[in-house]
Amino acid sequence: MHKLSLATLAAVVALAAPAYAATEITVDNIGSVLNESLALPAQDTPGSGIAFQEFFEFTLPVSETVTLSVSDSATGNRRITGGVLSLNTFTSTAPVSPFQPIGSLLESSALIDFLGGQAATVTPDVLGAGSYFALVEGVSGGSPIHIAIDGTITAVTTPEPSTWAMLAIGFGFLGLTGFRRRRAAVELG
Repeated sequence: MHKLSLATLAAVVALAAPAYAATEITVDNIGSVLNESLALPAQDTPGSGIAFQEFFEFTLPVSETVTLSVSDSATGNRRITGGVLSLNTFTSTAPVSPFQPIGSLLESSALIDFLGGQAATVTPDVLGAGSYFALVEGVSGGSPIHIAIDGTITAVTTPEPSTWAMLAIGFGFLGLTGFRRRRAAVELG
């Protein structure tokens, strides 16, 4: 009898779970990105006026300048409505379904219509080493729309302290050599 009560309680809890528990959120983990241009495969958005969110998680092993862009070739009622591309820091994942990434917004851009499609670009300054995610969201048009995100990452080279020290020593020797030559010229002249 006690086992039956536990089973009944578990069934009631499962039925009383929030409605969004069945929502499917996909997070594509791109992995580590180091000084490369990365074209992601196109993503199908749901058709006919359905809100969608696509997450793309990535990590930077060093400080880099990052450019994210999204584009599609949808026209007319096939276009995304209220589409936004955003770049965010990645701090954790939501503990309950949907298990989407959580973080702070760094920059966002609305999808802008142009002849033959839509596009948005997010170009922040240099990002430090760490975890980030891109988010594409909006309301899909009358048919599935393919979306692709290109991340162009260019490594930022900052000289190490030892490089600065060698540069200072080199300039010091050049200055000393110039001083000695000038002094020798004055003594001879």
